[in-house]
Amino acid sequence: MSSPNLLVKKLCKNFGGLQAVNDLSLALEPGERRAIIGPNGAGKTTLFNLISGAFSPSSGEIYLFGKEVTRVSPHRRAALGLARTFQITNLFPNLSLFENVLLAVQALDTAKYSALRPVSFYRHLEKRTYELLEEWGMREKAGELARNLSHGDQRQVEIILALAGNPRLLLLDEPTSGLSPAETSTVTEAIRKLDSNITIALIEHDMDVAFALADRVSVLHFGSLLAEGSVSEIKDDPRVTEIYLGGE
Repeated sequence: MSSPNLLVKKLCKNFGGLQAVNDLSLALEPGERRAIIGPNGAGKTTLFNLISGAFSPSSGEIYLFGKEVTRVSPHRRAALGLARTFQITNLFPNLSLFENVLLAVQALDTAKYSALRPVSFYRHLEKRTYELLEEWGMREKAGELARNLSHGDQRQVEIILALAGNPRLLLLDEPTSGLSPAETSTVTEAIRKLDSNITIALIEHDMDVAFALADRVSVLHFGSLLAEGSVSEIKDDPRVTEIYLGGE
């Protein structure tokens, strides 16, 4: 039996007297789509920061692809196959779309950039960059400065950057945040069409998006795991309805 792509065991994170994540355990199987939902302050983004290595846990353990990474640096976790997006768009605004994606493609490539090498040495990086833009229907915008792209396009570029290193586990932090209904539909469909071998954990406030994309749902409340199950089980859980979906 294969190991989970992500295993979190009794994870805790304290900020002074605030316990942002409290004794949290969960596992994501290879190829699973998991939505992480909960009210503001439930600990969702803190959990992603712990998984990606941006924060160190106060206690508990984190495993990626069967390897313990609790104290491993973010770049080493990325090299294992972890990638993430952020709630706030994080592009180089004065670089072109092509240049943003090229930098992401290059970051995990064995051929590190050197000004002493001829440009022809990096043709495989350019090829991969154009392939990604083609897959996402954005090749014609390759020369556009990132700051001039629509918000919807920028959110899609965030996902493209995360995919540049061919990740095995992808963390998506509110990928439809601030989007119009049409843009939300476009981004949701793009995520739905991602390689089924990629395991995805998704933080999303839009319940329609979360339930449309997820195989299973984990509900956080005050840093703890309140409920976990299939979409239908979560929809029917009265505790979830009470704390998150507007029930009385």
